[in-house]
Amino acid sequence: MDEPQEQEGYFSPALPRIFAHRGFAMAQGVAENTIPAFRAALELGATHLESDIQVTKDGVPVLFHDDDLLRVAGLPRKIDELLIDEVLDLVLIDGGNIPTLREALTALPEARFNLDLKVWGAVVPAVEVIRELGAENRVLVSSFSDRRRAKALRLFNRPVMSSAGSLRVLGLWFAASLRIAWLIRLLARPVQALQIPTGKGPIRFDSPAFIRQIKAVGLELHYWTINEADEMRRLISLGADGIVTDRTDIAVKTLRMPS
Repeated sequence: MDEPQEQEGYFSPALPRIFAHRGFAMAQGVAENTIPAFRAALELGATHLESDIQVTKDGVPVLFHDDDLLRVAGLPRKIDELLIDEVLDLVLIDGGNIPTLREALTALPEARFNLDLKVWGAVVPAVEVIRELGAENRVLVSSFSDRRRAKALRLFNRPVMSSAGSLRVLGLWFAASLRIAWLIRLLARPVQALQIPTGKGPIRFDSPAFIRQIKAVGLELHYWTINEADEMRRLISLGADGIVTDRTDIAVKTLRMPS
């Protein structure tokens, strides 16, 4: 499988990987996807930070998940309807402010980020920031859209990690179900990880057979969003390389501390 040469740098922390889903926002006064939430997750022991990239009206990539600002800021407007100055002035309901991608990468220069490109308009400005800061070796680019992910990767001059989009994941599941080894290898070639739920409808992504075949072609498996200790243990015992969780505290206690 063709793998970026810098994969080891991004995936160098010891297994299992703990991806802090939008940081750690359980404490009072700390909102998700903010610098304090990311710092809190790292202090607890997260190995990676998971976040999402939206883009402002004037083309600035920011770390934000929702389609609009209603849930976290009480404002029924979208990020791409606001200028960056307007976004930076917002105070979130749970405390803190929406950070730009540049701010997050600069404020946390050693952190490894898992970044989901939520919209097409975020692709070019996000890549430009990552390239300018030389952060290629500490980001993984993800998207439910394989086309969006592929477009971003074409804009980099250096290797960057990425995970499969929805259609590629389904293709891999289908190939694994039929035990078509050559098709699994083909579909796995452009990516380094699958970041998936345990299942979707009748489809199970946590079966031993699926996990075994995906691991056989060198892909990492990260499951989301896992907040229960028993489920964390179960997935890691099956062969998962990491979990994406809201509960970094539980994950560290369960997976990294001696029992």
